[in-house]
Amino acid sequence: MKKTTKKELITKFCLFWLAVCAGTGTPTKGQQPIISSLGQNGLLECTNLEPGTVASVEWGPSVSGPWTNTWESLSAARVDANGVIRVSVPMFYRVRGIPAGTVLSVSNMVYIPPGTFVMGSPAGERERRGDEMQHTVTLTQGFWMCRHEVNQEEYFGVMGSNPSYWRNGQSALGSGGSVTNDLRHPVDLASWNDATNYCGRLTARERAAGRIPANYAYRLPTEAEWEYACRGGTTNAFHYGKTLRGTMANLDERFEYDADVGTISTSNYFGRTSVVGSYLPNEFGLYDMHGNVWEWCADRYGPYPFGTVSDPRGPVSGSHRVFRGGSYFSFGNHCRSAFRYWFDPEYRFTDLGLRVVLAPGPQ
Repeated sequence: MKKTTKKELITKFCLFWLAVCAGTGTPTKGQQPIISSLGQNGLLECTNLEPGTVASVEWGPSVSGPWTNTWESLSAARVDANGVIRVSVPMFYRVRGIPAGTVLSVSNMVYIPPGTFVMGSPAGERERRGDEMQHTVTLTQGFWMCRHEVNQEEYFGVMGSNPSYWRNGQSALGSGGSVTNDLRHPVDLASWNDATNYCGRLTARERAAGRIPANYAYRLPTEAEWEYACRGGTTNAFHYGKTLRGTMANLDERFEYDADVGTISTSNYFGRTSVVGSYLPNEFGLYDMHGNVWEWCADRYGPYPFGTVSDPRGPVSGSHRVFRGGSYFSFGNHCRSAFRYWFDPEYRFTDLGLRVVLAPGPQ
């Protein structure tokens, strides 16, 4: 076999495939390949594996392969006594499925496959708004999405500044106490222009470092991509089901919500952002799609199209940009998967942040 040069590896779209096995370096019989996660920082970490087993890392020029394990330094990485493997890789990787009941913990981004879903809310969903007209959307291309909102550490690392209000020592408006670990909190006070500038600088940095292909870019999700990812294959008001309580997401708990009833009045209010990933993820492995901070989308605000559409991008003109998901400051009905809000692209608030996707195409 012709030896692949380092330059060829860097310039190709390299996806890595981790095959966990019992000491042989080959895939377990019956395993099916699945795309599980992308690590932009080049560190693959899997936990809860069988101590002492061996993993081999395979790479290929595309998601279809062909797959080889000629990267000699990654051909026999051993799981340590605590059931953890950490492998440094310079680009992308894929994680092969392992037997049911084994938990993989890998960092930063997850792959959202293409698919069709019904966008918007049904007429029976209480307190819905008129701009949530249901229509069928097909997303023809998959994309990678950050597991959580961009946190303050990530934002500062790219932009060299941190606009956030919720920093260490800042006291909550309710029962949440003071912030003590702000780097793990989502960035806030970020405008749409700030968010798109972040995406542009992140793209330039990662391309220059050879960690993403030249035809890939970080960007904000479209509204359709955001709602599809939020729902995670579900059809209820939330990816959790019909109800959203304060134990399920960071919202204004005084106004929880049930899709059959509407707003449910309670008494507690946390009153600040929480560390990203503090609540259970959806079926795609995405955290905080409901609550914590609103998340900017790429689209301008406007009415939905009628009928069935593919890869919608929103209106071509308009002064307002959309944000989604609700926040610690939001009533439960505003955290619904279908709820839409919008403002001027320079608008900033202490409950407004961003989440990025990585996909083919220009920045």
